[in-house]
Amino acid sequence: MATELRLGPELHVEPTESGRWVVCYEHHTRPLSEHLTASDAQGWAQRRARAEGIARVLLHDSYARVHEI
Repeated sequence: MATELRLGPELHVEPTESGRWVVCYEHHTRPLSEHLTASDAQGWAQRRARAEGIARVLLHDSYARVHEI
């Protein structure tokens, strides 16, 4: 059964000052999860997005660029 994608909240993968990576909803300061690597955070965010039907996951890299993943 396919999950219907919705345009609601986006998930963001962002670096922290300590070098870790967090996943959070758009405009939320409390992270949903924290990871040692960007790859781990990205994978977790993509799985969560599929489970919740979220259409967009955005990766904020260490140079302040944003990439849709």
